[in-house]
Amino acid sequence: MAVHGSPITPAAPAPRARATGLVRWLSLALFASTLAVYVSTLAPGVLGGDVGELQFVPHILGLPHPTGTPLFLLVGKLWTMLPLASSVARRMNLLSAVAASLALVVVSRTLSRPLPGLLAALSLAFAPTFWEQATMADKYAFNALLVALVLYFAVRWAETASPSALNGLALSFGLSLAHHRTNVLFAPALLALAWWRTRPILPRVRALSREDGRRLLHLAALLLLPLLLYLYLPWAEARNLPPGTWHPRSLEDWYHYIMDTGQIGYVYVDPADLGERLVFYARTLQGDVGWLGVALGLCGLASLLRRRPAIGLFLLVIAGLEAFLAANHHVPRHWVYFIPSFLIFALWIGEGGEALAGAAGRLLPRLSILRPLLLAAAMLAVLAPMPARYEAFRTAHEGAGTLDIWRQTLKQGRMAERIGQAIAAVDHDAIILGDWEQATPLWYYQQVEGWRPDVQVIYPVERLAEAAATGRPLYLARTAPGLADTWHPSNAGPLIALQPAPNSELPEGISPIGLRLGNAFELAGCRAEGTQFRPPAVVPLTLYWRALEAPGYDYSVSLRFLDGAGQELLRVDSQHPVLGTYPTSRWTAGEVVGDYYEIQLPADLAAGTYRWGVILYRTLPDGGWENLEVAGTGQELAVGGTIEVLPR
Repeated sequence: MAVHGSPITPAAPAPRARATGLVRWLSLALFASTLAVYVSTLAPGVLGGDVGELQFVPHILGLPHPTGTPLFLLVGKLWTMLPLASSVARRMNLLSAVAASLALVVVSRTLSRPLPGLLAALSLAFAPTFWEQATMADKYAFNALLVALVLYFAVRWAETASPSALNGLALSFGLSLAHHRTNVLFAPALLALAWWRTRPILPRVRALSREDGRRLLHLAALLLLPLLLYLYLPWAEARNLPPGTWHPRSLEDWYHYIMDTGQIGYVYVDPADLGERLVFYARTLQGDVGWLGVALGLCGLASLLRRRPAIGLFLLVIAGLEAFLAANHHVPRHWVYFIPSFLIFALWIGEGGEALAGAAGRLLPRLSILRPLLLAAAMLAVLAPMPARYEAFRTAHEGAGTLDIWRQTLKQGRMAERIGQAIAAVDHDAIILGDWEQATPLWYYQQVEGWRPDVQVIYPVERLAEAAATGRPLYLARTAPGLADTWHPSNAGPLIALQPAPNSELPEGISPIGLRLGNAFELAGCRAEGTQFRPPAVVPLTLYWRALEAPGYDYSVSLRFLDGAGQELLRVDSQHPVLGTYPTSRWTAGEVVGDYYEIQLPADLAAGTYRWGVILYRTLPDGGWENLEVAGTGQELAVGGTIEVLPR
C-alpha cells in the first residue's frame, strides 16, 4: 500500500521548475524585498491586546490566552534570544515579518512555474489584511506560513506522489495543529485528497506489508509528534506568570482551553446578517487584491477545476470553509481570520495569470515574449496600490496615533508604549486596572523590562471594587463613568489616579505656568514629555489645574496648537478634565488636578517653534458659550508653552 510506490500518473505532468538557479534567485529576491518593506513599516515597539501579550509571554515562557499556541511561543522564545532588534517587542514584531516573507516564498513555489508563482505571492504580499499582520507580533503571519507549507506539500504530493512531499505534508500539518486549532479545518480536504491519490491501488490491497506499516508509523510520528508541544502549556500554567488568568486543572478544563470553547459560540450563522457578512468578506478581498485580482483569481479557479480538478476541489473546499466560518466570526477585527482563504485566492490569481497568458501565447505562437510580458503587466497592476499603502503603514507606525479616552485600540505607533511606560511613575505598591488592550503593555514593561515589580496589573476595569477593597493606591488605564462619585480623579500621565481625598500639592519636576483663568482656576503648570519632536510624533502633555475656589459650574477644556503667527492648527476638546471623568463643579478649593492630553503633529508640519494654549469654557443654558479670560490680559487663550518641531 506504500503510496510512494504507486504507479499513478501525475495529474499535471509538466515538470515543476523548482531546482533551477532562476527560481532560487527569484525566491531570494522575493524574500529580501518583501522583508525590507515589512521591516520599514514594522510596528516600532510595544502594542496592546493580544499582540502585546504575544510580545512578552514567549520571552517569559508564560501561559497566553486560549488556544495556547505552543509552537509560536517556543519559536518566539528562541527568536527573542537573538540580538536582532533593540527590544524584545520589536524582535517579536520582526518574527511576524520574517514569517510573512517566508510564507510568500512558499506561495510562489506552490505553483509549477516561477512567474505565475511570483504573481500569486505579490498579490498577497501587499494586500492590507496580510501586510498589517506582517508588521506586528500576532499569530496570523506565522499561521500563514504554516498554511502555505501545508498547501505546498499537499499540491506537490498530489502532482508527484513524492515520499518527501508526503513527509512534509504530515509534518507541516502536525506543526499547524500545534500552533492553532483552526487548522483542523484542513483535515476533511486532506483526507479526501489522500483518498483520491491512493484510490487506483486501494482495490488491490489485501494486507499491509511490513514496509507499509513502517511507512504509516513514520507518517503518524511526523503528524503527531508536534502535538507533544502542548505539554508545554501545563508547565507554563504552573509558573503562574502574567497574564495569569487561565488555570486549567482537569483534562476537561484543558480541552476547553485548547479548543477555546468559549469563543466557539461567537462563530455562528445569523440569517439576518449573513448576506452583509459575506458582502463584507467579498469587499475586503476586492479591496486587498483589486478587481483585476478578483478576475484573475476566478479565472485561475476555473482553470484549475478544468485541468487539475482534484487540486482545484481541494483548494476550493478549504477556501470555502475558511471564508464562510471567518465571515461569520462575530468578534472584533474578524478580518484577520480571512488570511488563509486570501492565501488560497492568491494561488488562484497566479493560476489565472498563467491561464490567460498561456491562452494569449497559443493565439499568437510567434510572439514568444507575449506570455512573460502579460504576466509582468499583471504583476505591475497588482503592485500599483503599493506606494499609497506603504505610506499609510509607515505613517501609522512612525509615532502617529493619539490615545482616545477609552484606549480600546493600541496597535499603532507608540500608543501602547505611552500606556506601558506610565507604570514607572505610579505610587509604591499600586494597582493599575485596565482592559486587556491596556493591561498587556503594562505587563510587558514589568515582566520584560523589569519595571516596578511592586505594582499589580489587574483586568478588567470592572474589578475596581475588588481592587479598592485592598486599600492600595489605585490607577485606571482608561476612562470609566462615575469615578467622581467616589474618588477625586487626577491624571498621572495617561493613567487616572483615583485619590480618596483632594490633592493640594503640585508634583515635583513640572514646568510652572501660573496663569489665572476667571476667579476659580489657575493653570499652575504642565509636564511635557520632551521639548523637541519630529513629525508625525505625538506630544504628550499633562496640565495641572488649581481650583482657587470651589467652581460653581462645569467647565470644558479646549487645547489649541498654534503656529508662530498665532494660526490655530489643531484643537482637542474635553467636556470634563481627566479624560472626561472629573466635572469642575466637583472640585474643592485648593485642589490640584492633573489633566492629560496629546497633540498629534501633522506629518507635513514645517520645522519651527509652535505654541500651545488652553481655553476654559462652559455651555450656557440658552445654548451659547462663556469663555473665561486670562487675568490681566483680556485674552481667552492661556498660552502655556512652546514646542520645538524638528525637520522630518
